[in-house]
Amino acid sequence: MGEEKEESLEEHSSLPGEGSEISETSETEPNQPELRDSFEEALREKEQFRAMAQRAQADLVNYRNRVSQELEESRRAVKFNILNRFLKVADDLALAVENIPEEADKSWLEGMSLVQRNLENTFEAEGVHKIDSLGSLFDPHEHEALMYEEQTDVEEGVIVNVIQEGYRISDRILRPARVVVAQAAVQEQDEAENNTHESCQSGQPASQESTNREAEQSTEQEDS
Repeated sequence: MGEEKEESLEEHSSLPGEGSEISETSETEPNQPELRDSFEEALREKEQFRAMAQRAQADLVNYRNRVSQELEESRRAVKFNILNRFLKVADDLALAVENIPEEADKSWLEGMSLVQRNLENTFEAEGVHKIDSLGSLFDPHEHEALMYEEQTDVEEGVIVNVIQEGYRISDRILRPARVVVAQAAVQEQDEAENNTHESCQSGQPASQESTNREAEQSTEQEDS
């Protein structure tokens, strides 16, 4: 009998403990709507941070491309300026070679020609090529017309003389060629037609004057 009473007491003592654990668990469990809202807010923040990171990465790529283009343009501008200065030297050297007197030393002439060839080879190594202008049609992108010359045996617009050579580098014009362009001569037939037309206009008043003079003479004869 004593053992049964102890077991019943243990059962009764354990019941309040178990109930308290259940109540504590129910109190600590989070509310389902609040958990869902927190999860959705975390997802929104994640998407915002991802969009910010993507924009920052795109801005960085654009900045690098822009800086690279600016550096390339700066290098190209410096290269153009240097090559333009050497073109002036090449012009002066070509003019000196063309005007070498006949009594000049042959070795000196060969030395000048060698320097000229080396300079031209340097231009070609840098991608600079001379524009073929003589005999070609005038192109405003490659040529600069300094004079127009009337020609009867050359088509109008053809370059008949090159005053200063032009050069290009890759697909860009380093310096346009200064040229003389052929212009169609005035035809003699047009001049003759103009002269005939002018003479007809000047002769018309004379015929009218003679007619008026004859009429006056006939009137005087009738009166007499």
